[in-house]
Parts: sequence; structure tokens; C-alpha cells
Amino acid sequence: MAMHAQEANLWQKRFAFLQLEWSDVFDGSRKESLEKEVLCGLKPNSASLTILQIVSYGGIEFPNWVGDPSFLQLTEVLIHGCKNCTSLPPLGQLPSLKKLFIKDMDEVKAMGSELIGAGLSFLSLETLVLENMKRLEEWSTNIGIVSFPCLKELVVSNCPNLVQVSPEALPSLNILEVSECDSGVLRSLVKVASGVLTLKIESISGLNDVVWRGVTEFLGAVEYLTIKNCNEIRYLWESMDSKALIRLMYLDVQRCQNLVRLGEKEEGDSCWSNAITTLRTLKIEKCEIMEHCRCPNNIEELEISDCPSITSVSFLTTAGGQKLKFLSIKRCEKLLEKELILGGDNTRVLVNKTSMPMLQSVDIITWPNLTTIIELSQLIHLTYLRIDGCPNMESFPDHELPNLTSLTYLVIYNCPSADASFPRGFWPPKLQTLVIGGLKKPISEWGPQNFPTSLVNLALVCGGSEEDDVSRCSQLSHLLPSSLTTLGIYNFKKLKSVSVGLQHLTSLQHLVLWGCPKMKHLPDLLLPSLLSLTIDECPKLEGRCSRRRGSYWSRISHIPCIRINEE
Repeated sequence: MAMHAQEANLWQKRFAFLQLEWSDVFDGSRKESLEKEVLCGLKPNSASLTILQIVSYGGIEFPNWVGDPSFLQLTEVLIHGCKNCTSLPPLGQLPSLKKLFIKDMDEVKAMGSELIGAGLSFLSLETLVLENMKRLEEWSTNIGIVSFPCLKELVVSNCPNLVQVSPEALPSLNILEVSECDSGVLRSLVKVASGVLTLKIESISGLNDVVWRGVTEFLGAVEYLTIKNCNEIRYLWESMDSKALIRLMYLDVQRCQNLVRLGEKEEGDSCWSNAITTLRTLKIEKCEIMEHCRCPNNIEELEISDCPSITSVSFLTTAGGQKLKFLSIKRCEKLLEKELILGGDNTRVLVNKTSMPMLQSVDIITWPNLTTIIELSQLIHLTYLRIDGCPNMESFPDHELPNLTSLTYLVIYNCPSADASFPRGFWPPKLQTLVIGGLKKPISEWGPQNFPTSLVNLALVCGGSEEDDVSRCSQLSHLLPSSLTTLGIYNFKKLKSVSVGLQHLTSLQHLVLWGCPKMKHLPDLLLPSLLSLTIDECPKLEGRCSRRRGSYWSRISHIPCIRINEE
């Protein structure tokens, strides 16, 4: 094999990209010395190579050509799955190397002088990824030697035994990602990378409140912070240093199972409100025991989802009202507020004594305690409104909808207690998309709705009750304005046909039929304007529309895009 490798004469061929890959089976049958001879014989031409990938190489060490500074054009290197290697080649000597990926190196315990080489190292490197280095214990650089002066992005993932990290200063580092590592790795890196703008951490062992407070002292430049699966943190800012997180604009917290609150102060204590005044976006997801969310001042985007213990969300009173533009609350079943007052100045529950006149998007999903939504008319900037899965909502101010002059997207679904008179034909003047159904009043009893001519996308969804279902499309035809370009009919268990009721939709381009198990008839001539037809969970119709034996194929074959059960 070594002779064959030499006969390939790679050193005479001008490759820009070269991937050398072995079998990924390491069962003891491989000969390390032979594999090194093979890799020796595969030395490429140094004058042209820009990208090198070595995958599943079985030798204990690399030949001298890997990392040789004569590869002047080499900008990207991947060393992956070389599970027998105990050390890394001197990649620090490659003068043009910008991206380095080292992954799944099971036997490497230390990264030091053998990686860096002699003298200045990694002078051009901008991205470094260390991933799945399960036995790596030490990462060090030579004291006094300049290393990584241009490094902008560093990812350290799944290095559970890494405890000694002592690189010199990382003056250019902007993005730092650390996951499945000890907290000491995170502490060591933030100390030498004070200019980090984006920090992402996940599954950091030993990261309790005391350690986290020490980490935040070095995060004065951080603007974007993501924290996942850090289950020892209870408070994100607790007696913080005055210079900590002073530029934070974006915060995303996911699956932190012991997070109690953002800050340690109780409601009523004025100190909590002063923290993180720069924050604009706050996202909290799947934090199991968090009960209260007290939002910092000046926040513009709030998203809370899948927090089963949260009972209240509160904002500060600010002069001129809140700056909130995007509000999303999803699947927070214990949220106690029964009244959602979005635009009024007398707000007293969700947004204590304040208003949110700048709202552009509101997304409310699965809020069982919500019974009333009021004060919509002042939301002149609102473009998106979704109310879904609020079984006890009795009152919805549909008479205020005409005042929402910017609203283009509206979803009202699965609110079976909503006012029996709703809908009554009041709609925003610029409405383009409407998804509606599952209300107290059956769809067959809605009557003409006087939709605006701007409405082009309509989805009618049966709520699942016997009264809400229909058996003929003609029972829905009065709800289908001629302006429609997209029509979706969902979950009508009794509906057998759409052969009548679509003829007047001369602009229709997209038709979706979903969850109608009895449906088996299409019109003799489907509209020539159709560009797509989607049929899902309609078993009696699916066979008739089959390309091979379907009796309806001749009727639908002219449609450019046909999707049946996601195929």
C-alpha cells in the first residue's frame, strides 16, 4: 500500500483541495506504522494546496509534511477521527492557515509545543474548532510566544477532561463557544479574551452561581449570550460587578433546570430593575422551575416558551410606555394572568401600569388561564397577531380589528369559549393572511364576512367538534373571497368533496387539503391557475391522485407542484 501511495505521485499534481480518508473502523487489525508510511507517500504538492482534510488515519503520529511551513497556500485543515494519534502535527507553522478543525481525536491528552512548533505560531488563524477530544487534559502555549493573534472564533466542545487551559492573550477573539466542558475551561478562556462579543455556553459542569458571577466579571464586551443546559445556575445576575454584562443586548436561556429568576432580587425591590439596561432581546425556553420573569428595562423582544412553572411576567413602568415590539408566550400553562391588556394605559396584570404602543408582533399559544384580551385599537404598528390554544378565552375584541391598520397576519384558532357572536365580519383593512377555526361559533354559521380585498391567504380549520364540521364545500363557499391565491382546508372529518365552491376563485394558485379522511372528490376541472396542490391525511383522495393508477391524475397533472403525504 505504501508503494501504491508513492506511485500516485500527488507531489507532482496541483490540487487545491485534498481529502485523505481511511475506514472509520478501529478494531485492532490496523497497522499504525504502515498507515504512517502510506500517509508519507501521499504528500501533496505544496505550491497549490489550499484545503487539506485527513480523516480516520490510523497512525500514532503524523509524518513531517503535515504542518510543514512550505505549504504557503494552505488556508484550511481538518483532522478528524484519527483515533490512534497521541499528538498533533505542528500546524501552528502554516503561515496562511485561517481555519483549523480538530475533531474526535481520542488519544490526544495534551496540546502544546508539538502543535505550535517553534517561534511565532498560528499568525493567520481566524477559526479554531476543538470537538470531541475526550481525553484532552491540557491546552497550553509557550510562555512569551505570540500565538493566535488573529483568532476570531473559538469552539471547544465535548472535552470533559480538559482542566488546564493556558493560552496567551486572544486579543482578536469575537466569538466563543464552550460546551460539555468543565467550568475551569470557560473561566480560563474569558480571562484571556476580554473582547468577546458573542458567547455561547452549553452543559458546563461546575458552573454554579459563584463561579458564574466570577465569569461575568470578564464579559464586559459581550453583546450576545446563549446559555443552554447549565443546571447549576439559579440567577443570571446576582450581585454582579458594575462592569459585568454592561453591553448585553441579546440573551437566550434554554433548559436551565434550576434557574429561579434572572436576578436575585424579589419584586418590589427597586434594585433588580437597574440590571442589564442594554438588553433588547430576551428568550427563555424550557426552564422547569422558573416562576417569575421580571423583564429588564428597554426590552424590545420577549419570548417565553415551555416554562411549566412560570406564573407571572412583569415589566417596569417607563415614561412613554414600553419599547416592546415582539411578544411571544408559548405553552406556559400556569401563567396566572386572566386578562391580556396590550395597548391601554390602565394595564394592571401582565404589564403593570404601562402600555406597549410599539408592539409589532404578538404570539400567544396555550395559555389556559387567559379569559380576556382587550385594548387592541391603539396598536397601530401591529403586523402579526396569533392567539392559539386558549380554551378559556371568552372575550376577543374583534370590533377593534378595523383599527389595526398595519395588521397583515392574523391567527385565531382553538379558542372554543370565544364569544358566540364572533366572528362578526370586522377585519383589519390590510389583512393578507388569516388562519381561523376552533371557535365557539361553528364555521357553518358564520355567514358572509366582508373580508378586505387584500386577503390572499386563508386557512379554515375545523376545531374538531361535531358542530364545527361540514360535509359539503358549498357550506364554506361564502367564506372564500375571490381575491384568494392560497386556500387551506384543515381537519374537516365529514367533508367529502371540494368539487363545488371553488369555481369563483380564479386567482387561486395554491390549494391545501389536510386531515379530511372522508374526502374523495375533486372538481372535474381544477382551476388552471393552480401552481401547487397539497394533499395530506386524506386517504380516500390520495389513491385517486396517484401518478400511476389514480383516476384523477389527468385532472391534476398540469399542476407544477403536487405533494401527497410529504412526497
